[in-house]
Amino acid sequence: MRRPNGRRIRLVARTELRRTWRKLVGTTRGTLLLLGGGVGIIIYSLVIGVGAFFLGGFLTDSNPQTVRLATTAGIVGLLGLVGFFTLQHTVKSAGKPDAADGLLTTVPYEDAAAGLLAAEASRVVGALTIPILALVGGLVVGDGGVLVAIVALVGSVAVTLLGTVLGFGLGLVTKLVANRSAFIASHRASVGAAVSLILPLGWVAMTAVPTIQLRVLRLATHSPLSWPADVILLVLGTGGNPVTAAVATAGILSALPAGAVACLWLAAQTWYVDPVQPDHEFDADKRTLSDRLLRGRISTATRVVAQKSWLRARRAPITVQFAIMPFFFLVYHLQIVILERVVPPTLPLSAGLASAAAFGAAFSLNPLGGEEGVLPLTLTANVSGRAFVTGLVLAGALPGVVVTTLLVVGLGVAAGTPPVTLAVGLTVALVATLAAPAIAVGAGVLFPKFESSSVQGHEVVVPSGWAFGLYFLVLGVAVAPGSVTYLLAVRDLFSLPFDKMWLLGGGGITSVGIAVAGAVAGFLYAANRVATYRLD
Repeated sequence: MRRPNGRRIRLVARTELRRTWRKLVGTTRGTLLLLGGGVGIIIYSLVIGVGAFFLGGFLTDSNPQTVRLATTAGIVGLLGLVGFFTLQHTVKSAGKPDAADGLLTTVPYEDAAAGLLAAEASRVVGALTIPILALVGGLVVGDGGVLVAIVALVGSVAVTLLGTVLGFGLGLVTKLVANRSAFIASHRASVGAAVSLILPLGWVAMTAVPTIQLRVLRLATHSPLSWPADVILLVLGTGGNPVTAAVATAGILSALPAGAVACLWLAAQTWYVDPVQPDHEFDADKRTLSDRLLRGRISTATRVVAQKSWLRARRAPITVQFAIMPFFFLVYHLQIVILERVVPPTLPLSAGLASAAAFGAAFSLNPLGGEEGVLPLTLTANVSGRAFVTGLVLAGALPGVVVTTLLVVGLGVAAGTPPVTLAVGLTVALVATLAAPAIAVGAGVLFPKFESSSVQGHEVVVPSGWAFGLYFLVLGVAVAPGSVTYLLAVRDLFSLPFDKMWLLGGGGITSVGIAVAGAVAGFLYAANRVATYRLD
């Protein structure tokens, strides 16, 4: 490994930062993200500044153990925040340069990797500059003192850079494992869905559940992460071990170049290794599970459309990753499960409806745009509009029914839901699961999207926001009566003048009627639109 060239590092970093800026200001979505992020940073900075104003006096009057706990909490929070988002960004896009083939034949890989790392550090420091200055300003204006403010400034910048290096390195490790693992290559859809759910939910649990936060903080206070607190204690004059403070300072300062060197080595291992390719040999005599279930029961054209959708999702799970979004609405319920160790009575139906919305959107929300470059072949093939739309609906409905049933029944039993109430909830969830793909296909045909978007560094055609909005609006209206009556049945919010069975029955029947009407309308409109669609 050779020493990187400073001039080339600056050129690569400057190019990456320019590309980032153009992505932000060159599109409406990017501009909105930039404005929203700026407003959020300003609001958080004000809160941090006010908190730092009172924090200085609090630290001065507190015992050493409290100071150590507060300092460790700040270090763990900042390190975890920066590391988590840098890890995600590295895996998605920042872990490999744009036009890598051309760049890596022009400059050594050390310069390219160092430039990417410098660009990532610039993005992170740029985003956290105002909050860090707010922290320092609050400490100076308050009772913290100038020395504490200087230590906080240097420490915050050092921890931010360390989190960036660690996140970048872990992101490269993740990409390296994904490229070299035959298991991940063969099960990309399952692994991708699990990671996409577990990581964000784990982060939410870490940041929103006090018991988990306290447990992590206790572990951190008995680790080297608490050693920098001795620097603060020495400055405050309330104790502190000079040896520990010196070791902590030297450790952070030495970890930065060591981590950077490790990132350069990992970049070489990741960039110059061909990814493992799963064996996709065609066997004309092989009968898959979908063949055994569908052959002879539906038309060949419909079966092929459904199988094509499943195969595409298995080989390129990023094309349907957007569909997991409804599951994030279960975070509140999961907090209750973690904190109180009980299953909320509303979780069975909520999980079932999230599953229905996810599977409904996965394959049907952009039927025309999802075909991408093969759309002309699809339109001219010997497949009717009705057969094509039916295949898309089946692709979401069949696995959706299985998952929804398991979620509702399993969570319902765990929550102790009465059998009749659980049966009504399961009926509403299953009807929603069957109707959702048909509603989605109608919304997707009404608002198609053919332009690609950058998702995790790949150009992917995702459904339009208008299609999302219409889909969730119609589906929400359909399940609202059944959901409200289910809520009233499992939660004694107020006394009812009639039996709960009548309430559940009325809400369930109303939801079924609206869902069926929406599904029929969406299906018929989509089938007719696909059959008569013409390319410009």
